Amino acid sequence: MGLFSGSSASSGVRFSSSDSSAPLSVLALPKIDLHLHLDGALRPQTILDLAEKAKVRLPARSVRRLQKHITVSSRCRSLAQFLRCFQVFLPVLKSAEAMERAAYELCEDQARDGVVYFETRFAPILQARPGFPLEASVEAALAGLRRGGRDFGVRWGLILCALRDHPPSTSMATARAAAHARDQGVVGFDIANDERRAAAPHRGAFDYARRHDLPVTVHAGESGPAANIREAITRLNARRIGHGVRVVDDPELLDQIIEKRVTLEMCLTSNLQTRSVRRIQDHPLPRLLAMGAAVTLNTDDPAISRITLSREYKLAAKAFALTGRHFARLYENAVDGAFASASIKRALLLKRPAE
Repeated sequence: MGLFSGSSASSGVRFSSSDSSAPLSVLALPKIDLHLHLDGALRPQTILDLAEKAKVRLPARSVRRLQKHITVSSRCRSLAQFLRCFQVFLPVLKSAEAMERAAYELCEDQARDGVVYFETRFAPILQARPGFPLEASVEAALAGLRRGGRDFGVRWGLILCALRDHPPSTSMATARAAAHARDQGVVGFDIANDERRAAAPHRGAFDYARRHDLPVTVHAGESGPAANIREAITRLNARRIGHGVRVVDDPELLDQIIEKRVTLEMCLTSNLQTRSVRRIQDHPLPRLLAMGAAVTLNTDDPAISRITLSREYKLAAKAFALTGRHFARLYENAVDGAFASASIKRALLLKRPAE
């Protein structure tokens, strides 16, 4: 329910040296993105249009000048700095029209990049204002996703995020909104933001999600230690971990992750920009993939990072010498970890890329 249709030289996949667009051979590969923030995927022109309608003051009035304020600079040194980009444009999303447009355009952008299924997420408490409660922002996002799914032939699911730095009461309100829209397209529950804030105080919301059959993913082990991943699995009932790069610091935990098939939603460029890893060569993705962990490759915030999933494929192929077999495994892991119905998963497996 809730899902709507609408390298290396040996890799066998050709890549262009251009960063402006991915070549057809990469675009043609069916892809799945499980970790994709809706508000982190806004088109710059859309931000300008919405700001003009809402009379929101922006630091620039052209796409070219706005770009430097809404994308991560090379001087970024932490997740906290990365998240500051959101403050520029979040005020433009506080209406049903804005949320529906953002969700609709996301479907178009994903379909254009060869994504056959994606799960997008956002924290509705950030859109809430007098006269526009968080439930209304969820309804608007779902309306845009339904329309976009139909028009562009891409399948999707919506995950609602709580925030570590907000009161537990807002997390419970988000969990209730997620449960209410469970049959309309909401497929999961998450908690995000700076890991210096503990997730444990929000446990009541996760217990509520579990009682209402909402699968859970948790941002953990990105800017925080492996202990946060352990907490997410043991106390918050997480089936997936957002990022999870620090899992390699705890061998016992890593064994559990592999044994229990906990899906790791990894994001290469984002992890480099937040300094979760210092160099691409330090990223644990290839090691974890070789060990049999349920690793997936995702974008996180494509507009802020100025990437697409095809470009992440290109980066992975060049950095780790991934072959067609590896891309097929990443795809299978994503199907297995998706918060989708069995019928949707069967349909996605039929699109599995050839090795």
